[in-house]
Amino acid sequence: MKLLIEKIDQGSWTKKQKKRQKNSILSNVALCKTLIEAGIPKEQSYELVKEYSFHVAGKFHGILKALFYIPGFFRLFRFFMRKGMAGTEIWISDILTDNSREYSMDVLKCLWFDTCSHFGCPELCEIFCLCDHIVFGNIGKLQFDRSQTLGMGGDKCDFCFRSKKLHGIAD
Repeated sequence: MKLLIEKIDQGSWTKKQKKRQKNSILSNVALCKTLIEAGIPKEQSYELVKEYSFHVAGKFHGILKALFYIPGFFRLFRFFMRKGMAGTEIWISDILTDNSREYSMDVLKCLWFDTCSHFGCPELCEIFCLCDHIVFGNIGKLQFDRSQTLGMGGDKCDFCFRSKKLHGIAD
């Protein structure tokens, strides 16, 4: 991990990008590279990283699912999505829909994909993409749809979140 951080620090990444890489991305890259260097086949290493990542994503899912029990939370969710997607350092995105029923956007550039590609493991980004389905999926008041991601060979990452009625009560 230390070597990866040194490479990031020597690169042309911004301070904000480096912070996000260190907190959210490099651990998967380091784990995968360490497993491969220890003699574990690449495919098996990816599966182990995926299993770990899915476990972590499950914890975030539990928190988000609980928050959606708060009446009107979809409005707050949209606010945090807008705030999180602002700027161009982490993502370059276009918000397509932002109303009380739907929040959708296209991500055209992604730090996760750029970082994985930088370290020679762009296919590792797919794990991050799949984690979105764990974090945002199976929540009673939220429907998450996506048809493509940069990390899985798409032209963009399309995110669509829809507020759903639960037991006949709109959020």
